[in-house]
Amino acid sequence: MSNSPATHESYLVVGGCGFLGRHIVEQLLGRGETQVSVFDIVQRHFDNNVTFYIGDLSKPEDVDNALNKSKATVVIHTASPAHGLGRAIYEKVNVDGTRTLLDAVVESSSTVRKLVYTSTGGVIYSGKEDMVNADERLDYPAVPLDAYNETKVAAEKMVLRSNGEGDLLTCAIRPVGIFGPGDRQMINGFYSVIKNGQTKWQIGDNTNLGDFTYVGNVAHAHLLAADKLGTTYPYSSLRDPISSIDISLGQHRIPTSQARPIGPNTSPTEADLLAARKFESDQVDESDLRPVLRTKMDHFAVESSKEDESGGIEIAGQAFFITNGEPIYFWDFARTVWRQLGHVPSYTIVLSTAIGLILATLAEMFSKFSGKEPGFTRFRVSQATQQRYYDIEKARRLLGYHPIVGLDDGMNRWTTWYRGELEKQKEVLENEKTK
Repeated sequence: MSNSPATHESYLVVGGCGFLGRHIVEQLLGRGETQVSVFDIVQRHFDNNVTFYIGDLSKPEDVDNALNKSKATVVIHTASPAHGLGRAIYEKVNVDGTRTLLDAVVESSSTVRKLVYTSTGGVIYSGKEDMVNADERLDYPAVPLDAYNETKVAAEKMVLRSNGEGDLLTCAIRPVGIFGPGDRQMINGFYSVIKNGQTKWQIGDNTNLGDFTYVGNVAHAHLLAADKLGTTYPYSSLRDPISSIDISLGQHRIPTSQARPIGPNTSPTEADLLAARKFESDQVDESDLRPVLRTKMDHFAVESSKEDESGGIEIAGQAFFITNGEPIYFWDFARTVWRQLGHVPSYTIVLSTAIGLILATLAEMFSKFSGKEPGFTRFRVSQATQQRYYDIEKARRLLGYHPIVGLDDGMNRWTTWYRGELEKQKEVLENEKTK
């Protein structure tokens, strides 16, 4: 899937048997890399094209063994436990494991020169406010959303601080809402709503946009980051316009000027109609060029105004948000998944966000008494009702990132894969019954 050429470096993908790690390994192999190794606590998925090192990321001897034998020059660190497992495992893998890995790669005997870390878009999210076109200028929250994101913040800080230690170059990729073939967490959540007969319920008014990112696009971004570490993006190029992301919607123009007001114009004036006709006929006024020009609110306003043509922005030491660049209303996303899994709700009951939070709080309290994991939580309510979408211009410019698989195509690949998994489970159960 990756359209970048082989570099013929030696790669070690930490957590390479996981959901994202597997796609990264496949893309490395797909572009012709011949030195690809995996470090993970289990061995699965790959054949003899990949060398395995089985071990515990928090044990220095296991990590040293993998680094020394693989002679890796590039490490891509994707290892991270799934949500819902508790602070202890997050501390062990995200914090202790990352520290162990960094200690090992900065040793004088290590051949590693580049390290790309899989962080998360949640590192700037506290759960108390909307994320509207958020970019990398936002700082970490004083109180992280949960233990998972708190430990990811700690790990990301360590990775970025390690940039420049010895010959090591580092960066962090912050994917948002990863989905696609191989995911068993998000898709299981959507499918459980179908099984439990809960698809008729909607919390909130469905006016909140959220980002979801196809796993292959996230893998592609990791490869771009590994390739670009050590390079500099020139200031002068920041003044160039970048193309629109139109994979799912087809070619379209960015609304500009008075020709496309925000929201429906139910009572257009003659001037409105004239502006619209000019827009549709490709007659462009100078006022329509505003999206290509920068203002003081833009991410790279300061850098793009610099006259030093030889200067630029170092890729190393940076964090990058990665999304599909196609924000979607949360309940539209959920209902598309349900429909592609063969279920269409016959009607909808809308609950306010406040009522949803009350019910989620009661569900969490009940789970403490019952000892069972709550299926309905305040975190899920916030995910379903808050604005959470990100500005990915930094990754698009500095890394050259552009999503390869659109949201619509990615969702079809995801649900098609999952339907196949459900059929396999059904066959296994039927075979067991006939024994």
